[in-house]
Amino acid sequence: MHRAQSQFQQDTKLIPVWAYVLAACFFIGIQALIHMVLVPMDPRPKPRAYTIVWGVLFGMFMAFYMLMIGFVTRDSKRRGMNPIVWTLILVSLLPSGVGFIVYFLLREPVALKCPHCSAAVAQDQNFCTQCSFQLKPICNACRRALADDDVYCAQCGSSVTTPAQVLAHR
Repeated sequence: MHRAQSQFQQDTKLIPVWAYVLAACFFIGIQALIHMVLVPMDPRPKPRAYTIVWGVLFGMFMAFYMLMIGFVTRDSKRRGMNPIVWTLILVSLLPSGVGFIVYFLLREPVALKCPHCSAAVAQDQNFCTQCSFQLKPICNACRRALADDDVYCAQCGSSVTTPAQVLAHR
């Protein structure tokens, strides 16, 4: 639970300030449009509660959409994707909301950097291809990757309880 909450907090920090400002402007603008323009022009006005609920829900939807556009622009950069293309896709599919589904289905994994030389590395790599820095622990018996919290190797069953056994020579 704590790890999921931490990931949510990290993802929330990706939303830029301009997206929050845009979301607030859209919410307020939609309220003004509905209550100051559309309702007075309606020859047969709807009940006040219906108009308020409809306006708040529509305003929240549009504000959420603006926050998601801000998230996607930052997240796509972080994943090494073109943020302009993804923003255009989201805006063009605005009425249906399908753009987010497409983004979350097709997005690339987060681009990682080697802590030693800052070269781009894939998540499944054990060593950096530029400087041969060890990125993940490996088993000394079978030389296969281990999870950080493994006590035994899942491939050969060797004990990996001490850090000296887990880390390879650099």
